[in-house]
Amino acid sequence: MLFLVQDAVRLEFVAPEVAVAQMKMLQQTFSTYNDLKEQGKLKFAYAFADSPGGIMVLDVASNEELQQVLFLLPSMPLVQRTVRPLTEMKSADAIISELEGIVSSMPKPGEKKP
Repeated sequence: MLFLVQDAVRLEFVAPEVAVAQMKMLQQTFSTYNDLKEQGKLKFAYAFADSPGGIMVLDVASNEELQQVLFLLPSMPLVQRTVRPLTEMKSADAIISELEGIVSSMPKPGEKKP
């Protein structure tokens, strides 16, 4: 199962020692990304050029595994996260073909059902 994860880093003014701890959490997150990549769960990750945050695509076996991966990321308390399920375009093509078949079998306006 593929999921697009979008993280926006919450920017807040905090005490310097808290900021240092947060930076360490972000460093640990990047280390975790490397582990996930080695396991084949992280397909890719990109940072935003214009704001703090980024996107990644995760390939996991279930919703439960997705939740586990996301909750174990050290950055979790520092980001606002959006998760969207993904499907391959070839899957969408199959759905469109099926819908075209359904629509073509429907009676035309003004035409009576047999």
